[in-house]
Amino acid sequence: MDVLVALAISIGVLIAGWTYVASPDVAGLPVWAGIVAWGCFFAAGGKTTGLSKTIASNLSGVFWAFLLLQALPRFGGSTAALSLLVGLAAFFMVLQAKVSILSFIPGAFLGAATAVSVVSRTGADAFANPWIKTVIALVIGALLGYLSEMLAGAIAGRKRATA
Repeated sequence: MDVLVALAISIGVLIAGWTYVASPDVAGLPVWAGIVAWGCFFAAGGKTTGLSKTIASNLSGVFWAFLLLQALPRFGGSTAALSLLVGLAAFFMVLQAKVSILSFIPGAFLGAATAVSVVSRTGADAFANPWIKTVIALVIGALLGYLSEMLAGAIAGRKRATA
């Protein structure tokens, strides 16, 4: 079987399961956070290197978002303060790429944006413990990316061997 078709099958099955498990009725995790990390896994090159870079960069982005949102009230909470702090966080997310495991810059930006998105939700559907749930969803999403890649390889290999 074609590897891309095998990957489509593995991702289709796994993402359906992830959507169910992460849903508000089950684990209450932000589904989209896992999907963001899943995409980062492939964008970072896949395999164990993509997995480690995705997890490290996504979580570094969460860290920078946390610092930014904690500092914002101390700087007055204005749009100007927010702009300055976002610029500073972006500076550090790019600069940290000098460290190999943090060299996937898009992962840091996506981790930060995902964290801010989850934390800033309001209303009846807001997440309890949003920082923790964001981290859990990002890590699981990266692991699902790795698993989908491995499963696709097994499906493609097994089908080829029997054909």
